[in-house]
Amino acid sequence: RTHITRGAVAGALVLTFTLGAGVALAEEAKVPVTAADHMAMAKSYQEKAKAWRAEAAYHKDMATAYAKEHPDRKSGARNRWTVEMEKHCKAIIKDAEKLAADAEWAAKFHEMHAREMEGK
Repeated sequence: RTHITRGAVAGALVLTFTLGAGVALAEEAKVPVTAADHMAMAKSYQEKAKAWRAEAAYHKDMATAYAKEHPDRKSGARNRWTVEMEKHCKAIIKDAEKLAADAEWAAKFHEMHAREMEGK
């Protein structure tokens, strides 16, 4: 039987809304043409990077909290549910940090392109 905490559900909702916003933007994708367009795109990527960093931090906190609530056995054996939760959280942390890094790179790219267009 699987036990889902309120925090896990809240995290899933945050991720859904974050990703949902990304999906909506993908449907309305526009190629940046002007320097202002590139700066707006850079800002969007900066916001996405911030959201992904927050998601990674949330899962780091979740793993820590879960381990406190579900300690290892007195014999020293690991609690199997804690091990599973750690795997879950580490996978999301790794993915979220990669997405944040990619978004940060894209933000810098668009800022640089906007400056080039402005002749700076």
